[in-house]
Amino acid sequence: MAMRRLGMLNPSKTLFLLCDVQEKFRFMNQFADFAKNVNKLVSFSKIFEIPLIVTEQNSAKLGKTISDLDIEHAKGVFDKTKFSMCIPEVHQLLGDHQYIESIVLFGIESHICVEHTALDLLATDKYSVHIVADCVLSRTLTDRMMALDRMRSLGCFITTYENVIFKLMKDKNHPKFNDVRKLVTETSSDTGLFPKL
Repeated sequence: MAMRRLGMLNPSKTLFLLCDVQEKFRFMNQFADFAKNVNKLVSFSKIFEIPLIVTEQNSAKLGKTISDLDIEHAKGVFDKTKFSMCIPEVHQLLGDHQYIESIVLFGIESHICVEHTALDLLATDKYSVHIVADCVLSRTLTDRMMALDRMRSLGCFITTYENVIFKLMKDKNHPKFNDVRKLVTETSSDTGLFPKL
């Protein structure tokens, strides 16, 4: 319980949710930098064998998950029309992983599908929910920032992809440190969260 309250992450009790990072959203400001950060987090999930679940919003109209991301290791890739990722197929997978205590949530759009998902997860009172600020995006910065603020006020942990990676790795002597180091050697791409000085 203390680990959940403090926002700690245990690799054996954590699951990643990748929300609707699809081809039709490439027009968004900061998308290229956002996609680089998302790719690092998805790659980390593969290296660390963190379960990954992926959704696509109305993929017939909005396209599939962007080709930049290798999601072959995902436990499932599900099409949806509901804004929340908490559709029956995802609930089924969460039920199959009952040991999960923490969910790392990232994707598009911050104020719609990501926020709806966060609310549904919080309502179960089963998980700590971690929103990766440099791996979520909205069409406008205002919507993105307001969504992050709302989700924080509701009990989500607002974090960054590097913070997630190092919380899960915990130790420089971890046997997979060298594989992970390649992901974080290059500085996080600027996704416009703060004005440039």
